Order: sequence, then structure tokens, then C-alpha cells
Amino acid sequence: MFGNCAETVSILYAIVFGADGACIEMSTASILTAFGAFMVLVVIAQFFARRLWQKLTQRPAPIEDTSIDPSGDTPFRDDPNYRDSAIRSTKR
Repeated sequence: MFGNCAETVSILYAIVFGADGACIEMSTASILTAFGAFMVLVVIAQFFARRLWQKLTQRPAPIEDTSIDPSGDTPFRDDPNYRDSAIRSTKR
């Protein structure tokens, strides 16, 4: 089981390329390097998953009513929810 090794590789190298009969180095640096690479992959996967989720849950843009003639009686459109609106309720 524990024979002589011709080569010793780190954990990250063994995961990416395979050990192929070589011994795997179980040092702190080897473990932390593999863990760091795993964390980088998790952060990248979260970034893409959040962007994908945002696109999937995004509501379509509201369709503006084009049936109102802009050159009619109203010289401008005003949002009544806006604080400095020209048309606003007296209850504040």
C-alpha cells in the first residue's frame, strides 16, 4: 500500500491532472492551495448563478400606453407620486 514513490504531487495537481501512481503530498500548503482554488470556483459560480437568477426572475418592462395623444390638452405628463409634482394630493 505504501510503496516507494517516483514522484510526489500536490492535492490540486492530483485533482486536476490525476495522480497516476504518484504519491500525493498532504502538507498544509497543499491542502490550503486546493481549498483556495475550490473557493475561487465557488465565488465564480455564485456570480454567474446570481446573474442567471436575476435574468430569470426579471419582470418584463411595462408597455407604455401610446394611445394618449401627446399634443392634446395636457402639455406634459407628470407623475403624481413624485414629491415636487405639479399635480399632487393635498394629503401628505
